[in-house]
Amino acid sequence: MMHFTLGGTAGKRKAAHARSASQPCHCQCHHVHTRLDASVRALGAWSASATCSGINDGPSGLARIDAVLARLAEFLALPQAAVTLCDAAPALDRILDEFLALADAYGSFEQALLALKQSVSELRAGVRRGDGATVAASLRARKCTEKELCHLATALRRASRHTLLALADAAGGEVIGVVAEVAAATASASEAIFLRCVAMSPDVSVVVQTVHSNAWLARLRVLPAATKTMALSETATVVAALKRLEERIGELENGSEKVFRTLLQTRVSLLNIHNTL
Repeated sequence: MMHFTLGGTAGKRKAAHARSASQPCHCQCHHVHTRLDASVRALGAWSASATCSGINDGPSGLARIDAVLARLAEFLALPQAAVTLCDAAPALDRILDEFLALADAYGSFEQALLALKQSVSELRAGVRRGDGATVAASLRARKCTEKELCHLATALRRASRHTLLALADAAGGEVIGVVAEVAAATASASEAIFLRCVAMSPDVSVVVQTVHSNAWLARLRVLPAATKTMALSETATVVAALKRLEERIGELENGSEKVFRTLLQTRVSLLNIHNTL
């Protein structure tokens, strides 16, 4: 657990002042930081599990990120935290940049989800009608969106997570280190979520390419009756799977929108602290 300390000469003065404050205030500070630390650890465990086991539970990961950011908001509202951040101006500038990068990534993620949902919807319509041209076009569109999601994940890994972890380690238990650790955990979990979105339906393309041909043959009455029935059944199965995938993407849209708003609110809180310097 990262312990909340007040560093530097100014920090020691603030710490001495804090010791003269009321006991309930000190207990509140400890309680808020403990809850934040627990949320960060839970998010880190989720990220590791998602990466190693390949679990595909993006909505749960987004909810965990939002919970961590909510705990961070409570932490930043503490007078002790705000005062100590004022002693770390250069690092705070970097943190502000990183939260802006995270918010930008989620803005792009929302656009990618919208495009992904549209391509799946068109794919479902094409499969249902046996429209090979629509199926092919929607699959190409989905491929482009998947590439965009991979680029977003790569950008987070290169630009945010490693830098933030280094900053957190350098700051030790200082407040700026706690904030950097939250940002790093958010970047790591976000990377896992983006990559899992790419792998949400790895076998659908192959199934669809087989089924839509069967659907055309069934319509033209080229297949025997038993085979036509099987082809139509397979088509219905794929259509239902794509419908569920659309709903899943909708859940991701809702979760990503919440995280995007919370990231912006977090940056505003940090910016307000920065402007008091």
